Amino acid sequence: MPDAVLGRATAALAARRRPWFETPRERRAFLVVWGGMAALVVWYFFFGPRASYDYNWRWSVVWQYRRFLLWGMGTTLYIFAWSLVFSLILGIFCGIGRTTNVRWARALSVGYVEIFRNIPLLVQMWWAYFGLQQVVNATLNDPFGVRILIPSTFACILALSLYTGAYMGEVVRSGIRSIPRGQWEAATSTGLSRAQAWRHVVLPQALVIVIPPMASEVLNIIKNSAIAMTIAITDLMFYSQKIEEETFAGFEAYTAGTLLFLLLTLLAVGAIYLLQWLLGLKVRTAAS
Repeated sequence: MPDAVLGRATAALAARRRPWFETPRERRAFLVVWGGMAALVVWYFFFGPRASYDYNWRWSVVWQYRRFLLWGMGTTLYIFAWSLVFSLILGIFCGIGRTTNVRWARALSVGYVEIFRNIPLLVQMWWAYFGLQQVVNATLNDPFGVRILIPSTFACILALSLYTGAYMGEVVRSGIRSIPRGQWEAATSTGLSRAQAWRHVVLPQALVIVIPPMASEVLNIIKNSAIAMTIAITDLMFYSQKIEEETFAGFEAYTAGTLLFLLLTLLAVGAIYLLQWLLGLKVRTAAS
């Protein structure tokens, strides 16, 4: 009996496992493109014009400053985690607000999206760090004689959350709007309330639809956090620049930072796939 249960569980896992490539043609295209790029890089640096260039590679610098890079990764992950939580909350409520029949909620959601989606992230981050402090000084510090300072990390998380939440709100709205009207009518005809229809009929289907675009927005949080160094946050990009300033090994320092950012995004992609598998969600592909 245990062997039969184990066999069924293994078969279920194998059935759920998503192949790396959907078709043999896609596999060949991947090998040709990335294999050709790798061969071109090897030729350029070891046999082409770059081979005759006298450059003293100093990859040991990356190892010597590894602690700074790890600290920067920790700060980047801290910003990413909090920004992800707040942007998801904002995005879900904004997406629902844009599809509701309540006028004030719909107007508030539309105004939020149109404002924060159309202002560059760098401008929002600088305003949150420099401009918000002036507002606090004028309304609290000067009248009441207190000293409230806006931390740079708070300003970064606030700007990233507001900016990404606006895009996530549009993703959620599009997912909800994609559910046919007949689904609503069928749910209400069976005696479900509007809240129950949302919970049991609409949101489960919309969740499957919005996974790919929502995953892209999650990755954008990691990538957009690189501009946090402009407001004196010691993140991964900040330490990469400091290593270059102290050692003049710009290629090695920024290559290390690039690879670590790539590692963070790949780990985020793996976490998204794992969560999708644990929840039993299947995203439609071209082969299914």
